[in-house]
Amino acid sequence: MDHRMERAEAMFTGTAKCKVIAEICYGENDTVKITGEGFACPLEGSQTIELNSPTYIPINFNILGTIIQTNFKMFVQYGGNTAYDFFKTAFPGTMVVEVDGIFCDGVSVKGTSTLSYVKETLICRCQLTFDGLTDESIVRQEDLSPTLTCYEVIDAGAKADEALSAVDLVWRSSCGEKYRCRLSSVIRSSGNFAPSHHFIGHEFKVTEKSENNLHFTQKAKSRATVISFFKN
Repeated sequence: MDHRMERAEAMFTGTAKCKVIAEICYGENDTVKITGEGFACPLEGSQTIELNSPTYIPINFNILGTIIQTNFKMFVQYGGNTAYDFFKTAFPGTMVVEVDGIFCDGVSVKGTSTLSYVKETLICRCQLTFDGLTDESIVRQEDLSPTLTCYEVIDAGAKADEALSAVDLVWRSSCGEKYRCRLSSVIRSSGNFAPSHHFIGHEFKVTEKSENNLHFTQKAKSRATVISFFKN
């Protein structure tokens, strides 16, 4: 375990680069391939991702971008003896993330992402499928706010090299109503050690978003923490 941590710290010192290749499926035969790139300072827990689509996607990029960006947990800041960093220690191997989300209006999203470390760049290849979309679905609305600050729960999975994640993602509409998605993930890292129960706080800031939903840039600040409870 200590060897993995030392290797991870050496790999993620300074600035890290990332790339995204994503296939977004919605409707019966509608598929769009989006690409992106970004950079991060893992020891500070900050990352920026830029996504581009060749055509209009009827899913607000504030939603789509955040779901994709949550894959990059190796950019979360783990300070001192906070908790075992399951995510950085997955590399230079491969990390596989399976996500399952349900929105408060019944829309669902499922997908799989594979993250690998190639030539000093983290590459995320993912496929996301949205079901239950209608013309009135809130995910289509252009006036949603950036993702609100949230806390993600991390715990050990069913197997020794698995971690579980659960987070409530929330956005606000122009009328102030909250739109929620409960996103659950299973993260696999072959040969790794399961993490202990802890939390990750995320803060998001959209720096660029085109009106035609073709371009999106978002910054995220993420930090792990452990909450201890004591009896008096």
